[in-house]
Amino acid sequence: MSRSTSRPAPENRSTGSSDLPLAVLLDLLGRRHSLMIFWTLRTAPRSFRALESLLDAPSAQLTQRTRELREAGLLEVDEAGDYRLTSNGRRLQGLLEPLSDWAEGWAGLSARQRLPRNSATRARDEP
Repeated sequence: MSRSTSRPAPENRSTGSSDLPLAVLLDLLGRRHSLMIFWTLRTAPRSFRALESLLDAPSAQLTQRTRELREAGLLEVDEAGDYRLTSNGRRLQGLLEPLSDWAEGWAGLSARQRLPRNSATRARDEP
């Protein structure tokens, strides 16, 4: 069933394609300061100045990233003028928290522990 009010998927900047929504999302969150803005707002709404101070981000770049996250439907500005996660942002947060937990454990591993036993260091046809 088609929803007439749904937004088209954002285009991937490098390919112009919306075929891989996960790639588009990761591209958005991978932009400088985007994930940190998102992750900071998971605990409480924050003002622009508070984000600027916490993230030590240039004002122009923070403005651009908050705009992109709002346009993607992950952030909104509340009645007090602070940024907060939207319902879609909170859903994404729920998905990213287990990944964050996994990353914490992974970061604690040594390089030797990260490499599976008997794993080759190169693919068969890799130069």
